[in-house]
Order: sequence, then structure tokens, then C-alpha cells
Amino acid sequence: MIPVNYRGEERSFEAELQVWQYGYRFIVPVEGTELVFERDDSGDYRAIASEGTGGELPDRELVQALAEVLQRGVK
Repeated sequence: MIPVNYRGEERSFEAELQVWQYGYRFIVPVEGTELVFERDDSGDYRAIASEGTGGELPDRELVQALAEVLQRGVK
């Protein structure tokens, strides 16, 4: 579970950890869209919508808040 404070509201998102190539990534369903969080070349987390994702993407601030929690480390 990834706890996030988003616009003053505490929310939690279930995440799946996957071993991927030489590292790992998190698969996180957010507002009906499956996002993949993985590290970029600079070591920060980026979010990528899974293939086949159609429709609207989650709020950018929410996605950024999730990435920040992952960067600090989920406890």
C-alpha cells in the first residue's frame, strides 16, 4: 500500500512490485488507470500509463504525489 496525502486527504493505493530487467517497478491502479512507476536515467520515478489505457489519465498532482512517496521510500 502506498499512502499519499493529496489535497489534504489521506489516500492509499495498492501497488504490485515487479522485478523488471535489472531493477524493479511498481504497478499502481489510480482512478481506473494502471500506471507503471519506474526509475528514469536520473534515478527519479516516472509514471507511464500501461499499454491499452484509454480515456482520461489521473490528475497530474496525484501522480506526482505518488512518485514523491516512492522516491522517499514506502514504509
